[in-house]
Amino acid sequence: MACLLEGSDLLKSSFINVPNKDKIAHFLFYFIFSILWYIFFKKKYTTKSSKIKYGLVIFMVATCIGGIVEICQYYCTNTRSAEWTDFIANALGSATGLLIIITTTRQRKK
Repeated sequence: MACLLEGSDLLKSSFINVPNKDKIAHFLFYFIFSILWYIFFKKKYTTKSSKIKYGLVIFMVATCIGGIVEICQYYCTNTRSAEWTDFIANALGSATGLLIIITTTRQRKK
């Protein structure tokens, strides 16, 4: 799991010099993660629940995963540090992805 590897072991791109690129990566990962899970749930369970319920469950799971990763980085590694801003970027990415996918998908007519 890359999130627990030593920081020097991760790929570093010297040609891209963007401030806070790690926060952007956290945001984008959880943005895509949440959208893909939403699409999966909507295809698998089309009539059992509402779009909002799927979104809330996925958001809670994604946020918990992000929190657990940060806790593991704090307690289980000597080379990684836990950051609240990473956790916030994770949650914002998930929420943004879900808001976009929920508002842009239509309910199928029966």
